[in-house]
Amino acid sequence: MKNWTQLIPAQIRNALYIGFGVLSLAQSSILAYSAAVQTPAPVWAVGGGAVLGVIGAAFGFVAAGNTNVSKPLALDPSDALAVEFPEPPALPAKTLAQAREAKRAYPVSEPHAPTEADLERYEK
Repeated sequence: MKNWTQLIPAQIRNALYIGFGVLSLAQSSILAYSAAVQTPAPVWAVGGGAVLGVIGAAFGFVAAGNTNVSKPLALDPSDALAVEFPEPPALPAKTLAQAREAKRAYPVSEPHAPTEADLERYEK
């Protein structure tokens, strides 16, 4: 006997998955729009969400059943992330001069003195 996940041909499963994705997107978009404009959500959209949730579970089990887990996952150690990062390139002298000039053009004010309304709070 065939595996129950193999009873539905791949092309039909693909069309069902795409259709389910489009319906889910449309239904959730309608509910999000209703919430955004603060109007009651259509009853059919709320009920449709319940139906799509149940169908989604079935689709998930079918997709999981079609996943080949017999082969162990082979990881390539050369794909590992670099631990050391290269030194950033030096900024051109013109850019550094412009940065210094901009810093002088927009001075930062001194920190404010504590408020006298609650001296205990600031003297700790």
